[in-house]
Amino acid sequence: MHALVLLGLMRMPQPRLPDLPDAPSLQAILLPPPPPPVVARPVPPVPSIARPRAPAPAPAAAPTPPTPPPPPTAPVESPPAAAPPLATAPTGEMATVTGSGTDGNASGAAATGSSTGTPSAAAEPPAPAYVAPPSATLDYASFVNGVQNPDGRIRWEQDGAHYRLAVETRVLWFRFAFQSTGALNERGLAPERYEENWRGKVRAARIDRAAGVVAFESRGNQVPLPPDLQDRFSVFLQIVGWVRGDPARYATPGVTETFHLADTSDVEAIQVQYVGEDDIDVGNGQFITRAKHFVRLPRRADDKRRVEIWLAPSLGWMPARLRQTEPDGTQIDLVYRGGTGR
Repeated sequence: MHALVLLGLMRMPQPRLPDLPDAPSLQAILLPPPPPPVVARPVPPVPSIARPRAPAPAPAAAPTPPTPPPPPTAPVESPPAAAPPLATAPTGEMATVTGSGTDGNASGAAATGSSTGTPSAAAEPPAPAYVAPPSATLDYASFVNGVQNPDGRIRWEQDGAHYRLAVETRVLWFRFAFQSTGALNERGLAPERYEENWRGKVRAARIDRAAGVVAFESRGNQVPLPPDLQDRFSVFLQIVGWVRGDPARYATPGVTETFHLADTSDVEAIQVQYVGEDDIDVGNGQFITRAKHFVRLPRRADDKRRVEIWLAPSLGWMPARLRQTEPDGTQIDLVYRGGTGR
């Protein structure tokens, strides 16, 4: 019934509202709202900022009266140059100096990095005493990176006025021979000719003291003769004679000797430093004790070659060991095995 009623209501016609007449249109003008009243707000006081005071100008310094020149005096000698750091690291690196660092060369010079430069002048210390070792032939076991090669030999001959030094060794199947000859005087060795024989090819340098030049025969050029010149091998026998003449000179590590060194192509300044004492194992359970250890210091910042020598008191301060470390790490060792008086 409810559904019928609802359906009936929905279907019943609804009364229609009468149409309203059209209302007349009115024009409205919109006025902008009045502006809000301006209210005066109190302005907060601005805090005062303290400004730093400018520093008072410093009073002008009173003019200094000119210093009168000192009275003429005798020239004062410059103190000897400090020795370079002590070279004790077995790998070729430099360690800290522990010795006195005195410069022991006769000219009192310090080595430079240039290949032909002259060491700078310094106070000239007394020349070392030189005592030449007697003639001898020494045999050495030869090692390359610890692998034994055929033995090497050093022949040293002197008659009081002249000397001859010959060094021979073999690396694998290659023979290397070096020879230095020259005069012998109270200052030590004065080389006159230096030769290198590498794989059958001879190169040489001739030291002409009368003409004051070093001539390189294989290259056909020459350079001025510097003071205290030695060659690559005579320098070792020069140090041998100095140790024989004054062993107390090398009591403290750090003593440094300076030389000009000639090979077959150039002359350069080098330094050789005493770095301490070592015992040398010569095999068969035998040791040479208290051998004095010398190291050639780097010639340049990029110099990776290291040359060392040990001089033994039991051998009359002749070499008990020689070692050269190449830039690529290759080590060539000569270790004393025996010798004779000639």
